[in-house]
Amino acid sequence: MNLFNRPILPFFVVAALFDVFLAGCLDAPDYPETARPVESINIMVQQGNNEFTTTLKVNPTDSATIKASVIPEKFQEDLNFEWLHTGNNGDTSLMLGQFYTFYPQRGGSAVPNKLITTDREGNKQIQNFMVVINTPPVLADTTIPANGDTLYGALESAFLFEWMSLDLDLANGDTLFHILEIDSIQYDVGTLLQVKQSGFKPGEHKFRIIVRDLYGDTDTLSYKKFFVFDTLEAK
Repeated sequence: MNLFNRPILPFFVVAALFDVFLAGCLDAPDYPETARPVESINIMVQQGNNEFTTTLKVNPTDSATIKASVIPEKFQEDLNFEWLHTGNNGDTSLMLGQFYTFYPQRGGSAVPNKLITTDREGNKQIQNFMVVINTPPVLADTTIPANGDTLYGALESAFLFEWMSLDLDLANGDTLFHILEIDSIQYDVGTLLQVKQSGFKPGEHKFRIIVRDLYGDTDTLSYKKFFVFDTLEAK
């Protein structure tokens, strides 16, 4: 059965309906339902204890498993799958089967980027894709102000907020973007690692940093408290 096209109505069914038409004593029955072909073949990836996802993004610190998911699932056993890596020297066959486990390595030929699906009649469907290999960013716990610090100044005093973020992918063109959240108000500060902010009333305040890379991976510091003491008001 050609799973990538709608099947043609079998000849014997046509002949049977033609005989009924000639007899003239019965109404011609409806055509039987034709078998549905494969609606889609989704490429999914899993890493660690997470579920399979169609977001093809993996961390290079752990192995990953890629999967061909067929809809409807009943056609699964009628298809053969071949995972390949296409590079400068052409295609390299990696594995036959619905699943393929590999270790993500940038520029490595073991990372698949092509799937060839073949049905029992030899009909093929080719899917090209890309697996993004990305290390999530990390925020250092050391910040200015530190947790519990007391800052001295008036309402118009500009206090320094400083932090450090790291990402192993920066050498590969990744970029980190930051959000400074102070007292539940978020400030998008882009690629900056320090800003000055004023307008603080005396008393307790809290802040945290959120970092995001180009691929949507994030890290967030827990809230840190600081206290503002207005020396002029105290006098």
